[in-house]
Amino acid sequence: MKKYFFTCLVSLFFLAFSCAQKTSQEPGPIPGIPSTEEETPAETNPERLLPSQLPTIAYPMFVTGTTTHHSKLKPEAWFARPIEKADLGSLAGSGKVPHMIAFGGGLTAGVSNGGLNREAQQFAYPNLVARQMGISDFKTPLLPEDEANGTGIFLYEDPKAEYPRWKEVTNNLAKLEPGQPVKMTPYEGLIHNFAFANGGTIGATYEYCPTCKTQAYPSRFSSYNVPAYSNLLLAVREKHDYDFVIMEDFTDAFVNWIVHQGRMDESFSLVAPYSSQTYAMEEIVSSNQKGVVFTVPHFRDLGFMNWYDIEKLKKKASSVSVVYWARNQAFTLNSSQTFYLKPTKNVEGAFLTAEDKKPIQAQLKDLDVIDEGESWTADPDRVINPSIKKFAIKHNLAIVDLRAIYEKIHRGEYITKDGLRIDSSINGNFFSSDGIYPTPLGQAVIANEVIKAINEKYGSHIPLIDVSKFREIISSN
Repeated sequence: MKKYFFTCLVSLFFLAFSCAQKTSQEPGPIPGIPSTEEETPAETNPERLLPSQLPTIAYPMFVTGTTTHHSKLKPEAWFARPIEKADLGSLAGSGKVPHMIAFGGGLTAGVSNGGLNREAQQFAYPNLVARQMGISDFKTPLLPEDEANGTGIFLYEDPKAEYPRWKEVTNNLAKLEPGQPVKMTPYEGLIHNFAFANGGTIGATYEYCPTCKTQAYPSRFSSYNVPAYSNLLLAVREKHDYDFVIMEDFTDAFVNWIVHQGRMDESFSLVAPYSSQTYAMEEIVSSNQKGVVFTVPHFRDLGFMNWYDIEKLKKKASSVSVVYWARNQAFTLNSSQTFYLKPTKNVEGAFLTAEDKKPIQAQLKDLDVIDEGESWTADPDRVINPSIKKFAIKHNLAIVDLRAIYEKIHRGEYITKDGLRIDSSINGNFFSSDGIYPTPLGQAVIANEVIKAINEKYGSHIPLIDVSKFREIISSN
């Protein structure tokens, strides 16, 4: 009964989220403010069968053209280097290494620059962690070399521009077969990293959904037959007697909610699914496996939430007043209030029209703004993160506090052990061009944080990555 209830709850959540994206209210005329010409966001490019992870992709104005891309990074140069042998503490017996698997979303899968691509897959933090642990057989389902750009990536038109524009990469894309779901080129052989965009522990334990768009990604796991009315975890258990597991969950759902939801209040929040999340995770560690779990970052510390920084607008204009439409009425925010702006065409319009030392009154939509009340609702420290921390304590798992790590990076206070400052700005070294997922260097930072958490929890001495050396080696010609 418990499993049935949880499955229904998750299904209802995803249904509600899908409907909410389609029914967010449009503003009517606001007295005293001229109407702006509306541009209807295009939900998808007709030729793009899989969704992009770039927040601005719904607005065609942000994608200015196309380009080609061939990776110049050298993952083999890093993974071929000799490494200091790790002391694994209580993780494994003498002379043994753990049998590790991973479940997660885009961060764990290696999504970067708006899509799943081979370059970023190779540098996904589980691969880096496995190498430092001395696990040589950890396999990620890499895309074929002739499909290296995968589901499509987006590169900055001008990395130094004040406001971002992108060019869509069109070469070496994944071969996609239309249908329900869209099919991708299958990966043959054993897999240890089962993460995929918008995936996670819930995605591994709820029933297979043939009509779900996200099933395009796990459908590549051809060696793991997942029939209808079953789930991926059952198929994994048939092939893996794993004793260590990485579980990264909820961040993708949280980001999608922030990007697409117009009104974030208590009538529609992620509290219920987060409160019930322990069922899926408990299934995965039901045999007392050791492992790692992650908290969820605060939305204000994500890269894309800082492309249009309201504090910069406040400093430029003599006063700022934002009028936006919500619950069928107009609301006004002034510069003394706390609010955040999403990367939309309306928000950019406000920044482009702002004049030095002059007042600005912006007409925005509810979808463009996160006001003070919504910020309280969307704070992951209210329910989500305490629940995850409680679960980690209950099951004796290591915990990677992405909430604290991302905040430290956002504040400019994160310096690696080898002295490299990590920068989350649009021109920085941590976030890729989608403003959500890390660069390869950012993945190395996350890998080190995972290693620190494992060492602290299990008494191991796994060597950290020299991030500066990592950057030098993978980018050397």
